[in-house]
Amino acid sequence: MKTTLKSIATGISQKYTIKNKIFSSAYKKDTYIKTCKIDFLGLQGDFQEDKRFHGGVDKAIHIGSSKHFELFKNIYKIDLDPLAIGCNVFIDNYDENNIFIGDIYTIGEVKIQVTQPRQPCWKIGALFGKDVNRYISKYQATGWYVKILTEGILDIENPMILEKRVSNITIKELSDYLKTPPTDTKLIDEILSMDFLAQAYKDDLEKLLK
Repeated sequence: MKTTLKSIATGISQKYTIKNKIFSSAYKKDTYIKTCKIDFLGLQGDFQEDKRFHGGVDKAIHIGSSKHFELFKNIYKIDLDPLAIGCNVFIDNYDENNIFIGDIYTIGEVKIQVTQPRQPCWKIGALFGKDVNRYISKYQATGWYVKILTEGILDIENPMILEKRVSNITIKELSDYLKTPPTDTKLIDEILSMDFLAQAYKDDLEKLLK
């Protein structure tokens, strides 16, 4: 499994006033770059406003699929704002249906491992409108987080290559389970025992199960 990088981007915190609600967010990753230094906390120069839910070792980089741009346009007959999914990196050819939890990929000298799906929040609707929010929720167009196994330089010319697959559970399935938790106790135990799955996801799933 091998795919190209569509874009690399970072973002800074910005203040918004929408319907008398004032909030700050670094959701819009709007500074596009060709290369970037990657350490265990992600892209140099990237910012996360609320570190309770974003950033950290398990959520170092947010990756998503460029396939959603075409699908959204087919459904709504308008272009999806390229900032709407809030990703640091977009890839071609594959999406949440093809990316599995625990997957290990190399991008040039950088090695990453998939840790969890991103969970959509109210800021998407506030910044981009109800149609975008509905689309992301319905099609699980959330993207996914990765942790950094090997630091280095991320270059848009380097393909993302699957090095190792360690589970058979996709990012889309994990997103679905946060809407409708699985009832299969064996599957639940398998998910909760995965050492490569972010603890934040396990905590959210356990809350739903209770």
